[in-house]
Amino acid sequence: MSAEIFLIAPTDQPIEQLVAALNVTLDRDEVAALLLPRGKLAENAYKELAKRIVPLAQAKGAAVLIEGEPGLVRLVGADGLHVPGGIKAVEEAIAALKPRMIVGAGDIHSRDDAMLKGEAGVDYILFGPLSGSISAPEREMAQWWAETMEIPSVLSDPEAGPASYDAGDCEFIGLPLTVAEPTK
Repeated sequence: MSAEIFLIAPTDQPIEQLVAALNVTLDRDEVAALLLPRGKLAENAYKELAKRIVPLAQAKGAAVLIEGEPGLVRLVGADGLHVPGGIKAVEEAIAALKPRMIVGAGDIHSRDDAMLKGEAGVDYILFGPLSGSISAPEREMAQWWAETMEIPSVLSDPEAGPASYDAGDCEFIGLPLTVAEPTK
């Protein structure tokens, strides 16, 4: 089984550079999903970014997941919501968006946490960070989940890079969108 690409966009880049990098990546690679984390963006800046990125990625066949409130998913036309919070936030997102939209969970701290969020009805569980490197226990948890559970797993290790990335049995590989530095 080959893992599908779950692209994670950096939101700390100028929007035009992000759009350019996304166009290049989506033309080159088959991307199943794009996660647009909110990061440190203010609400209006995040909405503006999402309104630019969502239709671009969707036109190239990628489902787009955002962070924030369920109402924002509809406002920007995204395909679903990535919930980094606790079980209450996951349950609220599921109640508001399912079955028509995707709800995924991240910020997993234990097998029990993963199972609780999985039992709530999420569409995927993301193991590992959105930036930085994954810990050995997170990697082991992702592998255990992929071998044991039916809900798809995303293994995210942004510092590994695509050439050295091994997703094991996980259904998705969380890769960072690489944005080139502007030429001077």
